[in-house]
Amino acid sequence: MEDKVDLVSPRLHLSNDLKGKYAVQISRIANDPEIARRIGGHGFPFPYTEEDGRIFLDMNRKYGKTHFAMDFLIFSENLLVGIIGLKDIDYTDFKAHVGYWIGREYWNKGYASEALSLVVDYAKGELGLRRLYTKVLDFNLPSLRVLMKNGFMIEGFERDSYKLEDGFHSMFCLGRIL
Repeated sequence: MEDKVDLVSPRLHLSNDLKGKYAVQISRIANDPEIARRIGGHGFPFPYTEEDGRIFLDMNRKYGKTHFAMDFLIFSENLLVGIIGLKDIDYTDFKAHVGYWIGREYWNKGYASEALSLVVDYAKGELGLRRLYTKVLDFNLPSLRVLMKNGFMIEGFERDSYKLEDGFHSMFCLGRIL
């Protein structure tokens, strides 16, 4: 499996070349309470600092030569607009979790849908995966639309499984067979 991966569409360039020079850009667009609220993972900090960006860029994603996670920076016209990635890559059962976020100033431009399409194709074609899965908070309907537009189906619903400041929220469980 190659180390440097670039995925390209007419509007986007995704790169897993995670250089430290992007920490400032990541922290600038990730430092948004609404992104932290919608992400559905308590490990996504707010405020999101440059140090958080560095930690993200430097995290281990391989065991030996095998990737157990892959993250891609999403660029549009050389501007960093977000991040998408695969984690918990399972080569025994040929599946992985997919997650993404887009900076607020780039919402509603189709970037998440386009980036997800590229990653789905890569997961199937290059990694040989059979299934992708994720969860979406009940109020994050734009993300639910992105996933369904890319062929994900609702497979379940976890009631009151995620606590935020305003109380407990439920999560949609989605999957796609590749």
